[in-house]
Amino acid sequence: MADDNPDLRPPEPTPLVITEDMLAEPTATAPPLVDFERGMCWTPAMTLGLIVLNLCFFIPVFSAEKPEQVLDVFLKTAIIREKVLAGEVWRMITSLFMHVDLAHLLGNMAALYIVGMACEHAFGPWQTVLTFSVTGLCGGFASLLVHPGPSVGASGAVFGVLGCVIGFFWRHRREVHLRDKRIGLALLAWAVYQILTGLTEPMIDNAAHVGELIAGLVIGFLLPPRLLSKREPLALDGTP
Repeated sequence: MADDNPDLRPPEPTPLVITEDMLAEPTATAPPLVDFERGMCWTPAMTLGLIVLNLCFFIPVFSAEKPEQVLDVFLKTAIIREKVLAGEVWRMITSLFMHVDLAHLLGNMAALYIVGMACEHAFGPWQTVLTFSVTGLCGGFASLLVHPGPSVGASGAVFGVLGCVIGFFWRHRREVHLRDKRIGLALLAWAVYQILTGLTEPMIDNAAHVGELIAGLVIGFLLPPRLLSKREPLALDGTP
């Protein structure tokens, strides 16, 4: 009979072996990184507006013919503890846009352009202005606590925007890819320069720098970024 022929018998079924890999929970695939530089605007509107505002505030200093006139401008706009406590709270704002000289102005504006462009790209234009303003006020309060004044300069608020960008990259370091990291070295060099300058120039306040940097870090860590809501992922080959 056919059943007696071993060549005609059906093959024995292979036993099913259950392994640990089969029982393990499926792991979620990490989303692709977002290319930070993709779509960045080189003409950030609000950052350029802040730069223009700083330039306008510098006109009285630039056009002054005598050192006494420059000093008078600063004494009317700088943070001076006794003046602020006497009710001249508007100095907390005007001091953010005043600069000692042209080199002070240009250095701060170059840094503001870089960090402002990054901040607008990550969070949006109005959030950048809010960060500049809030961190500037925080630095002003820090200045009042430890420095009698006078104190002027946008560098503190720029420190705040820088802190916001650092906070963003730190919190979302596993979601964002930054192609060119040399910009970070340039900003680090600027920050060190500002701190060293603050040690020798009485009208530049390091307390404001530190206060605004910390405030910016907190904002950058907590503020929801607009960039990640778009989720424009990096291509599989690493190119935009």
